[in-house]
Amino acid sequence: MTKKAGIALATSLVGVLAAGCGAPTTPSSSTGSGPVAISFMEAMSSGALSTTLQHLVAQFEKSHKNIKVQLIPEPSYGVLQAKIEAAVSANNAPTIAQAYEDWAAGYAKSGVIVPLTSYVHGSNGLSSSQTADFWPGIWQDQMLNGKQYMFPFNKSDFVMYYNADWLKKGNLVVPITWNQFAQVAQKVTSASANTWGVSIDPGSTSEAANGTYLYVALIRAYGGHLMKNGKPDFDSKPAQEALQYLVNLYKSGAVKLGTNYPGQTALGSAHGLFDLSTIASYYYNQQAIGGKFKLGIAPFPKGPVADGNVLQGTNIVMFSSATSAQKVAAWTFMKWLDSPAHTAYWASHTGYLPVRKSAVSLMQSYYNGHPYQKIAADSLAYAKEVPPVAGFSQAIGDLANAIQEATVGHQPVSQALSQAETQAESALANQ
Repeated sequence: MTKKAGIALATSLVGVLAAGCGAPTTPSSSTGSGPVAISFMEAMSSGALSTTLQHLVAQFEKSHKNIKVQLIPEPSYGVLQAKIEAAVSANNAPTIAQAYEDWAAGYAKSGVIVPLTSYVHGSNGLSSSQTADFWPGIWQDQMLNGKQYMFPFNKSDFVMYYNADWLKKGNLVVPITWNQFAQVAQKVTSASANTWGVSIDPGSTSEAANGTYLYVALIRAYGGHLMKNGKPDFDSKPAQEALQYLVNLYKSGAVKLGTNYPGQTALGSAHGLFDLSTIASYYYNQQAIGGKFKLGIAPFPKGPVADGNVLQGTNIVMFSSATSAQKVAAWTFMKWLDSPAHTAYWASHTGYLPVRKSAVSLMQSYYNGHPYQKIAADSLAYAKEVPPVAGFSQAIGDLANAIQEATVGHQPVSQALSQAETQAESALANQ
C-alpha cells in the first residue's frame, strides 16, 4: 500500500486548537470521576488488522483501568485523511490518529497536533536504551524539523519476490546486487516465450505507486537522496544513474510498465520472474500464484554505493484539542503499544513489522514459520522514510511522471528529472 496524497490544513485552522505541553505522569479524568476516554481514528478496519488492534486495546484497558480507548475505524487511508480534516475543521478532532509523514507535516504547520518530546523524554517517557531500541529509520521517521511529532505504528518495507522454481530450472542465482538483478532479468526475457524480468507501476503525478518507491530505493542504492538543503534533489547524478538503470531494462524488455499491481499479476501468471513490492504484498502474491510454483523472497539487492529501501506505513499523532488528561492517557497508550511485547504481537498477527529491535528475539517461533517476515524485519536496519514535508506525496508523483517520460516517452533522463525537480519545487512552495 502506498502513500496517499498529503494535505496541509488551511491556515485558518492555526490557533483553533491550542498546542499541548507537558503533563502529569499518571492519567486521571478531568472531573476526577471515572476513567479518561481517548479516541483513536485509524484505518485498520478489516480482517486481522481490525481484530488484532481490538485485542490489543482490550489488553491495554485491562491493565489500565483508568483509561478507555475508543477506536474510530475508517475503510481506507483516503477516507481516514478526509475524516481527520473534517473533524479538525469541526473542532471535533480525535485524541490521536494514524497519519503519514506529509499529513503530519501539514497538521504541525497548522498547529493542530502537538510535539511529543515532553512525553517521550518526560518522567513517564523512554530511557536512552529504549529509544535506541527502535530501528534507526523508524525513529528518525517521527521527526519534523527536528521535533518529534509522531510515534511509530504500522510499518513495512520492500522485499524481492521471485519464482523459485523458474530460477532453479534456469540455473539462475537469486540476485544479491542490482547488477545481478539486471543480468537475471534480461536472461529470462523472451519475446517468443512472452516472459520478462519484472512489471512495475510508477503511478501518476496525482499518486505515485510501488514502481516509483522502487525507484526511490534505487536512488538511495546509488548514493542519492530525495532532498538537499531543504529542496528536492531529483536531478542528481545518483538519481540519473538509477533512472538510466530502469530505462536500460525497459528498452531491453526486461522491465514492463503497467497498472494495478502488474508485478503481482505477471509473477502469478509466470510471465514475470520477479515482483518488487512491500512485505504486506505477501498474502496477495500467494493468492495470485495459487500454488502453481514456490514463491521465493529475498532482500532488495544492494546498490553500487549503499543498501536502498523505503519505509512504508503510518505513525500516530496527537491532536492539540485533547485535554491534558487525555494527552497523558494517549501517550501511555502509545508507549504501551510500541513496547517490545506488544509490537511483536502486532507484527506476528498482521504481517507488519516490529518497530523495536528487541521484539525480533520475541518472535523467533513466528519467524520459524514465516521466514520472509524476518527478511523484511532485518531490512529495517537501512530502510528510510520519504522526507516528512507537507506536500511531498505530490513531489513523489513528479518522480512517477519522470519515470514515464524517460521510458514510454523516450525523454533523456536528465531532462525528465530536471522537469520533475522544477515541478516538485513548485509544489512544495505552494504548501
